[in-house]
Amino acid sequence: MPLSLFFGQRASYDAATASSYFFTGVANPPLMNRENLNVVRWQQGQAFLLRPGHAPQSLGAGEMRLPENTCLALPSDRVRNLTVPVAPEEVKHLRRALPFMLEESLLEDVSELHFAHAPMRDGLQAVGVVKRATINHWMEEMPEPLKELPWVTEALCLPWAADQWTLLFESESVLVRWGEAEGARIETALLPALLDSLDSEQDLMVAYGEDEAAAKACIPTQFHDRMQWRQGGLSEALLLAEPVPAGPDLRQGEFAPQLPLRRWWGVWQQVVIALGVALILKTALSVADYQTLKAEDLQLRQAIQDSYRRINPTGAVVDVEKQLNRQLAELGAGAQHRAFTPVLVALLSAAGEVPNITLTSVNYSGGREIRVNLSAPNFQSVEQVREQLGQRSLPASLESSNARGDGVVARLRVEI
Repeated sequence: MPLSLFFGQRASYDAATASSYFFTGVANPPLMNRENLNVVRWQQGQAFLLRPGHAPQSLGAGEMRLPENTCLALPSDRVRNLTVPVAPEEVKHLRRALPFMLEESLLEDVSELHFAHAPMRDGLQAVGVVKRATINHWMEEMPEPLKELPWVTEALCLPWAADQWTLLFESESVLVRWGEAEGARIETALLPALLDSLDSEQDLMVAYGEDEAAAKACIPTQFHDRMQWRQGGLSEALLLAEPVPAGPDLRQGEFAPQLPLRRWWGVWQQVVIALGVALILKTALSVADYQTLKAEDLQLRQAIQDSYRRINPTGAVVDVEKQLNRQLAELGAGAQHRAFTPVLVALLSAAGEVPNITLTSVNYSGGREIRVNLSAPNFQSVEQVREQLGQRSLPASLESSNARGDGVVARLRVEI
């Protein structure tokens, strides 16, 4: 991280960390990130929680209470990190193509390796390579809470900037991060060879550790004027680390995290059992209601059929209600027809309102029309009869009229 970011900032941090920066001669200690990254280191089957500025905390085999923004940092000597340029059209096939793209740069058989990748800027992909046997071993021995964390390598948890290398000196090895998604753990004796092989145009080399003199003895002299020493280990380095770990999450492909069905079952077991019992009871009640309603429906159908037989004792019965409605409609009492007797009464009363009108015949065949033959003294009397029928909601039209003797014979069609 550029030194310009260190000045003019105020923050609260651990007192021991502050004193260590004071005695190392750093004028302004670095600012503690408000969303610091917490790391769980997995070493020889044991998990240690590292919170920024705090001593490592051993995690037991029981229930683990992990803080937010925590990742699992795996040994960088077991995982190789590198950066690969990939064309945009090849990204969708990258998972299958990676083994063949890196086959010549790897010593192991690619069929025995697991590849994980994550996109970066400018068409670059951060790639992590680990043996399948190794990641399978981690999957078998690691507690369930740790399997749900992002899996990254410890070297990529160190702070880094574009013009900076970061070194962490530990007992017999050094953790080095020299790129955004590149880093490794190497033996202390091999550090000079690694630094000479890297790009030497870096402006700053930030080194963490407990013994500054021993660390400088391992670093070539041409890098001494660029080195900035900071007392402490990985927990102190996390004070300046990004809140999101760099590099790909190794849990990809066949090792991608699965739904925690067993844990969900433990939480929701009683609820599921209660819902199952309620569903069984509801189903039983619904079946009982169905049987009761079915028996009542049979009784109602039998009662309807008995009622129909009292009206029409002969003939086959298919649909009682439909058959009865059809028969009533044919008799003139349906919903679409008026009864014949009231119509006949209205017809006679209309004719009685006009003097000297004689009804000679009334023809009705069960439809919606009645034809009436009458004799009248003149045509005006026939029109008066039509008007009287219209007042009684019986529209009538003149079909024919003829003069006969001293009067008129006419035929009216009356709609009912």
